Amino acid sequence: MDWAWWNKHIQQVLQEFEGARFTVARVPDRWGVKQLAKFPTYGNSGAACVSLAMAGDAARVVLLGYDCQWTGGKSHWHGDHPRGLGNAPRPHEWVKRFGELASDFAGAEIFNSSRETALDMFRRCDLERALA
Repeated sequence: MDWAWWNKHIQQVLQEFEGARFTVARVPDRWGVKQLAKFPTYGNSGAACVSLAMAGDAARVVLLGYDCQWTGGKSHWHGDHPRGLGNAPRPHEWVKRFGELASDFAGAEIFNSSRETALDMFRRCDLERALA
């Protein structure tokens, strides 16, 4: 989703990642990244992944690592992104957008198996049970 991320990391992606690459961002054709048709992204990559799965007729979605809060004083599990890339300054806004997603996909099997989370709109379930 993030043009700045692609621009910063494209050389590493091209050298190290052999799988299919997709985005909703407009990126140069020479990068070999396929642009997906429009679908609701809800303003963040995590919610966009869930939306994409639902658009692809997923039977069940299990969320892992979707904390949407500053856990342990960190904006990301891997630490801050380098200068020029976003560092989750307002995770509470993502919570609101996930609420919209939950409403749009009411009745869908979306389980939250994240250890710590601010997302209370999805059924909480330990990972083993969610995958059973």
